[in-house]
Amino acid sequence: MNKRASIISGVTLALTAGALVLAPSASASAQLGDCNAWKSNRPPYTGSAYCSGMGWSDKFRVKLTCIDPRGSQWLVYGPWKKNAQTSTAKCSDNPNVGIYKVGFAFDH
Repeated sequence: MNKRASIISGVTLALTAGALVLAPSASASAQLGDCNAWKSNRPPYTGSAYCSGMGWSDKFRVKLTCIDPRGSQWLVYGPWKKNAQTSTAKCSDNPNVGIYKVGFAFDH
């Protein structure tokens, strides 16, 4: 085998190994289900997340990034829920505190 063929074989092997390492995490993410997240339109602002199609042992919860009038941000999490349930959380009772981002977190 010449030097060039050896280098090409090595690169091909490295790429294949990398693909095998990435594949399990990609398929694990796909198994988490179909999730939607949203926030309310009026104070006190709440955020919610709903997931379906998850495994029997998987859990999720809503994750809010809250923001106050000064621009300070913090995270608030809702309760852990299972498949086909809704997790809801509130940033604050203060009507001037809003939700900057709404999403979800998983435990599997």
